[in-house]
Amino acid sequence: MSDNTDSKENPQDEAVESRRSFLKQAGVAGLGVGTASVAGLAGVAVSSGDADAAEGGPYGAPVSDPSRENLGGAPIYDRQGAFEQPILKPLKNRVLALEKLLVDKKIIAQQTMDFAVQYYSEQVGPYIGKAIVARAWVDPSFKNALLNPEHEYAPVWKPDGYPASQRGPFSATLYMKDYLDYAAGKDQLTFQWPPQGGLLGTTVGPEGEFVRVVANGNEPTTGKVIHNMVVCTLCSCYPQALLGVQPEWYKSRQYRARSVSAPRGVLLEFAESNGNQAQVQAYLRRVDEVRVWDSNSEVRFLVIPEAPAGVPLVPGTEKELVKLITRNGMIGSQII
Repeated sequence: MSDNTDSKENPQDEAVESRRSFLKQAGVAGLGVGTASVAGLAGVAVSSGDADAAEGGPYGAPVSDPSRENLGGAPIYDRQGAFEQPILKPLKNRVLALEKLLVDKKIIAQQTMDFAVQYYSEQVGPYIGKAIVARAWVDPSFKNALLNPEHEYAPVWKPDGYPASQRGPFSATLYMKDYLDYAAGKDQLTFQWPPQGGLLGTTVGPEGEFVRVVANGNEPTTGKVIHNMVVCTLCSCYPQALLGVQPEWYKSRQYRARSVSAPRGVLLEFAESNGNQAQVQAYLRRVDEVRVWDSNSEVRFLVIPEAPAGVPLVPGTEKELVKLITRNGMIGSQII
């Protein structure tokens, strides 16, 4: 990108400016997300199983009990409340106290705060990401464009293609938005698009403008079977515009540590919770490489999971396919 590029004609610069504008005009959204998340509006608890220590071998090296807490080997979520009580409850109280203070001092209107919570908990959710994944399953050209957003791409909704000035490292989000606009017009979505109230920016919404897409399964360039998993090792960076509010376990120190040090063990722990251990063990025997992507303030990631074996991937069946897709699958912590 040259220095004299007109930002109004370049979606990358426009996206940056949109992000700045959004942060100025809707800073309350971040607090709303925190309120929604700690209130348990989108949290999912997974098993406290000792998957790493029990399995070891190719699914994660065994970790001795005294070392589990310090080395991140502790269960990702403890059913007995070891995570809920000392961590989430005080955090919830602090967020709610800050919200009350801002409202009482008339810095933020209660109506604005309520809208932010409602927007993230009810209008923005994993169904947006599910619609993207379902289309990628039935449309190889769309999937390839998401994975390689700088390449030429001419979908049915833009038959002349996207000019070079609109293609770049984060153009996948532009393709997503244009597909959602097209699908909404064809009544191919199971939710309202665009969501009521705005907050969309230039693409699919806040924290949805700088997204890279990766895919599980066979990698054509290497022939390897790849599994991708997403984490934010610092805090909880996450594509909320596509997946909604972060689940509680995504913020836990255990997940942030173990997804990097023993990602196969994490997959087995989720499998224990879902009751599909045999399926996941068979899947992991096929996997040549596990790639863990670290989200941050500049880029988020979306995983396209492998479609279940034997499921017909036919254009026009997207509404049925979304029922098979899970939020955790799009994070890479679950096999669907």
